[in-house]
Amino acid sequence: MHRIIITLGPFTVYSYGLMLALAFVIGTYLAHMRAKAAGLKPDKLTDLIFYILVFSLVGARLFFVAVNFEYYKSHLFDIFKVWEGGLVFYGGLIFGFCAAAWFSKKHKISFWKTLDILSPSLALGIVLGRIGCFLNGCCYGKLARWWGVCFPGAENPPAFSQQVFDGLISPVARYSLPVIPTQVYDALANLIVFCVLLVLEKQKRFDGFLFLVFIILYSINRFVIESYRYYEQNFVVFNSITISQLISIILAVSAAVLLFKRRT
Repeated sequence: MHRIIITLGPFTVYSYGLMLALAFVIGTYLAHMRAKAAGLKPDKLTDLIFYILVFSLVGARLFFVAVNFEYYKSHLFDIFKVWEGGLVFYGGLIFGFCAAAWFSKKHKISFWKTLDILSPSLALGIVLGRIGCFLNGCCYGKLARWWGVCFPGAENPPAFSQQVFDGLISPVARYSLPVIPTQVYDALANLIVFCVLLVLEKQKRFDGFLFLVFIILYSINRFVIESYRYYEQNFVVFNSITISQLISIILAVSAAVLLFKRRT
């Protein structure tokens, strides 16, 4: 865990923000390469990616702030500190999807074909984003029974500060208690999803196939990972599953239905 990369006077480079930037750059490059192969103008794709990025960041942050409204209503400036963590992928996915639909309709480009082009970039972007989560110490798992990762308290990562708040460790402790490295598991799972999408592209029979497969695979993976993540009670619904697990079920079923309809 290395939350802060470098500090130069008042300027601080956070590992989480750096990994998000890398995800954007690498994902955009990959999408451009795939767009050329698919016959889509790269300049249009660049504009689309920009809109998706902006809307996704807004949606991901709004979702996180809404769930943690009790804190942010008295810390309004902290709402804008996205470089320190605090983004919910599903919020970004929904807003980004709407941005893609609007842009595709306005510029008369194939909506589903474009989503297929972007899907591997999205999966790879999640891999890099989760590495950023691990370096930042957020999106961590429950206390580990067998083996886990201890986050150092020097930079006060979320995993450490939460355990201090819960009274599990002392504020002067050097490390947190070991937790399940769910960020690493999520990154590895999405790396597999990325590879699967590239393989399945050769078997693609209709536009939208890769994107719908991505949604199904990601939703299943997210549902499983959520079972091992640490959450406060405000993230839990029906006293049994998290909000993200509920959304995973809805998206997986919806994508499966659309996959069947578009196939027939």
